[in-house]
Amino acid sequence: MESLGSWVWLALPGAAVLGVWCAALSLAYARHIAEGFAIDGATLCAALRVVTQGRGGWAVPWPLGLVCACLLALACLPFIWQPSLLTAARFVACAVLLVLAVIDIRCGLLPDALTLPLLWAGLLLSWAGFGVALHDAVAAAAAGYAFLRGTNILFQAWRGYPGMGGGDMKLLAALGAWLGWAWLPQGLLAACLVGVLFAVLRRSANGRHRPLAFGPFLAFAGAYGLLGGPVVQFLF
Repeated sequence: MESLGSWVWLALPGAAVLGVWCAALSLAYARHIAEGFAIDGATLCAALRVVTQGRGGWAVPWPLGLVCACLLALACLPFIWQPSLLTAARFVACAVLLVLAVIDIRCGLLPDALTLPLLWAGLLLSWAGFGVALHDAVAAAAAGYAFLRGTNILFQAWRGYPGMGGGDMKLLAALGAWLGWAWLPQGLLAACLVGVLFAVLRRSANGRHRPLAFGPFLAFAGAYGLLGGPVVQFLF
């Protein structure tokens, strides 16, 4: 327990600071997109330089900073409880999901510069023997992308406009690579149910219907799939 306590004191503050840093990176990227920058890796690197060099990049509203710090502190608990390459990789994946969620809330997009590396990281971990089996990861990534792509094609044929962006499809494919086939139905169902509930509550509150970013709900469903069991075990 003494070693566990030292891990808590060392890791939790660092994870909380990283959460605020992720929020700052997301907001810097969103500002660049609003200024007309291209949606690519170069813009993400430019936002990273702004935050790293401290040129006004850490101007994060305190509610957002507090939420992001708490979320990454929770994501760090499995690594504290059982340090390993897999728990460390899943913590990093949750940090990427947090950045994606904030960017999608602010910009309504999920950049390939984050979703595709997340996808390949999940596949490479499976290939190296960590997490789900490689055939499971590949099948889940393909099925996740194909399901949302097919759903969007049908929706566009029915309504005349797309119902979601390609970033959502790539994010679900990436989560499938990390979590495998068995997670896809429950994860997608949880994200859809929470998203629909949030949309209904928001519309009843302001009486208007606006497009809703689906990426944050996918991201948090994926984060819970990665860490939900270990976090609950640690807390209780």
